[in-house]
Parts: sequence; structure tokens; C-alpha cells
Amino acid sequence: MKVAVVGTGHVGLVTGCALASLGHDVVGTDASADKVAMLGRGEAPFHEPGLDDLLAAGLAAGTLSFVGSIAEAVAGAEVVFVCVGRPPVGLGDRSLSAVEDSAREIARAAADDVVLVVKSTVPPGTTARIEKVMRLERPDLRFSAVSSPEFLREGHAIDDTLRPDRLVVGAGDRRAIEVLRGLYASMIASGVRLIETDPRTAELSKLASNAFLATKISFANSLARVSELSGADVEGVTEIMGADPRIGPAFLRAGIGFGGYCLPKDIVTLERVSAKLGYDFAMLREVSRVNEEALDAVARKVEEAIWNLEGKTVALFGLAFKAGTDDVRGAPALELAARLASEGSEVVAYDPMVEAAHAGHGPIEVVRDPYAAATGAACIVVCTEWPQILELDLGRLKDVMTQPSIVDGRNLLDAEVLARAGFSYHPVGRASVELA
Repeated sequence: MKVAVVGTGHVGLVTGCALASLGHDVVGTDASADKVAMLGRGEAPFHEPGLDDLLAAGLAAGTLSFVGSIAEAVAGAEVVFVCVGRPPVGLGDRSLSAVEDSAREIARAAADDVVLVVKSTVPPGTTARIEKVMRLERPDLRFSAVSSPEFLREGHAIDDTLRPDRLVVGAGDRRAIEVLRGLYASMIASGVRLIETDPRTAELSKLASNAFLATKISFANSLARVSELSGADVEGVTEIMGADPRIGPAFLRAGIGFGGYCLPKDIVTLERVSAKLGYDFAMLREVSRVNEEALDAVARKVEEAIWNLEGKTVALFGLAFKAGTDDVRGAPALELAARLASEGSEVVAYDPMVEAAHAGHGPIEVVRDPYAAATGAACIVVCTEWPQILELDLGRLKDVMTQPSIVDGRNLLDAEVLARAGFSYHPVGRASVELA
């Protein structure tokens, strides 16, 4: 099929590359001319494992191309994916202007019988609004508007797109569902479950999924506070809980809190959408509060470990909000860096993927060598669960630090190993190891 993808961020670019790898003829476009030019040269604007190879393969095979306008991309397309971004804070319909503008341009350029697929995470009722906008823009156009939200994880986006645990199609007419069945035919044939529903249910399902994942993380972080007060081990508690198939271990990890672009935004969006509909979804505000509390707890551990923050260097190991990506949007490490800097600390960061970042008090010094980051530091804070951290020479780290202390915001490291290496160690929801 001929497919157009409007918006080449994490969702749009991965979607386009994945569909091209299945043999579809995919044309992508973006509001940024620089990004379109980069993609045309085979350069991905962000890191995602396997994406560079998929992009290069699509360009080489001629199944993937990029153009500078929606009109060029949409011309003759049977299916058009809308993957434009939204601001990180839900501000009602005002945050959907990019979606509306895209729908108008698509309507002007589309051929009859096109199926428009909304991939962007949007409030319930957005697909219906898009239909109205398109009919006003071009009353003669025959089209269908469908909600088909993505559930991909950064760092696993390609696998989640090509081998998802479910495909959701929210449509108001049978023809649109059959078109998407054809588009996803090879995936469905391989056993991927297709869930057919209405657009509003599909739209709400994405917000609800992300809000529930965030709730699991905040629950684990609340348990961490109780574990520290009671002398229990939160890792043991959540392991036992996660062994129950009704609960499961995923997203049940205590630490520095969730970040990224999606979870914080979608919690706020769902809470505000609910309020607009007349329901006070108060639980979601508590999830956000507990997430802030998790960061507060790690910041307190740093202060307890080195006493006075002023004039001391703190090394952050990891800036990305999770391993496997270079995405620092909403990353807890940036908020922690801003807090430490405001207290007079010098903050240096090591991240194997992130080259530059800014916190609330300006740019953070980012280095690609962990030992350089630790040189002169009174404390290392593990902010991202990068596997490279587990491979470090602890003796060499200790030698370059002014004080051998580690605050583990991800419970990544082994307390006994660190104790033998001569470090004080402060994990989350577990007993600390103090030097004599």
C-alpha cells in the first residue's frame, strides 16, 4: 500500500521505517525542513536501537522516502498516519493545534477513499473533531478517520511496532478496518492480536495505559518510603508482588521516579480530560505527587551522603530518562541537576548516548568518560540504568573521587560488592551501607 506519515518524531519515524520494511511504499514528511533533509541522507535525528539500519534499508530499497510538504506526502496515499507531537502539558484543545492543522492540509491534498490514522496520543473525541475539520475543509472528499494509538517503548520501539502485543483500531466504518487489516496483514498473520473498537475507546485506552503504568511506578516508590521506615527491602517486596500474574513485575521498580515525554504528559491530560467531563480523577494527582516525592528522596540521600552540597561536585551517571535512548525530555536527572546546582553543587554528568543537556540552571557539563565525570566528585548518583555502569572499575572510580559515596536512584548496583570496594552506598527502599 501507499502510505504517508505526517510527523517524523519517535512514533512517526519508527512507524514509517517499520511499514517500509514490510514492503509498503512509505513517504514521510515533517514541519522541520532540516529533519527532512537529514532523513533523506539516512541520518536519524534521535537514537533508537536498530533504527539506523531500518532507515538505511528502506531508503536503499526505495520503499521509504521523505518530502518537504504534507501535500507531496499525501498525494495518492491510501493510508495517512498523523504522528505530530503535542505539548508535554495537557492544555485542552489548544494543545491539539498541530493535529488540526495537519488534518486541514491532508484534506486539501488527499485522494478519495483515503484512511486517516491518528497515531498521536490524543483525548477522547479528537478523531471525531478531525472528521469535522476535514469535512469543512473539503466537503466532497470521501475518507475515513481512525484512531490507532501506539504502545511502543523507547529503546524497544522497532520490536514494539513490528511485533506488538496488540494492534488497536478504533473506527466508525467497516471499510476503514478492512484497509488497516490489509496494511497489517503480515503482522496479524504472525499472531499479533487486532482489537477492533470505536475511536473514543481507542483514544482513551492509550491515556489509560500510560497512566496505569505511572501508577505502578508511584506505588513502588511509596512502598520504598515504607520499606525504609520499617527496615524492609523494597526489591524483595516488589519481587514477591510481581510473581503474582495478576500484578506482574513490569514497571514495579522503585527509584528516582518516572520521566520521559509520555507518562507525565498523559497523566495530566487524562486528569484534565476527566475534570472537563465532570469527574475528579484525584488518584492521578497523587501519582504525580508521589513521583515528585521520589525525586525529593534521592536529593535528600545525596545531601545526607556528603552533608553540605555547596562547593562539592556531584557526578550524575545517566541523563536519559531510561536506558536505550538519548531522550532527556522530562528526565529526572535534569531536575536533580537543577536542584543540586541551586544548592551550590557543581554537577557533571556521564551518559553513553547523551551529548548535551540543559537543566533549570543552564547547561550541564556532559562527558562520555565515566571516570572523568567522577574525578573530584564527592558523590555519584545513578540516574539511568545503563548497563555500562555495571562494567566500571570500582577501584579506579574510588581513586578519582574525593569521597567514595554512591546514591543509586535505580537500585542498579550490588551493595555487597560496593561495600567490599570501600564505598558508602545509598539505594532506594533498601538498607544503606555506611563506611565506618
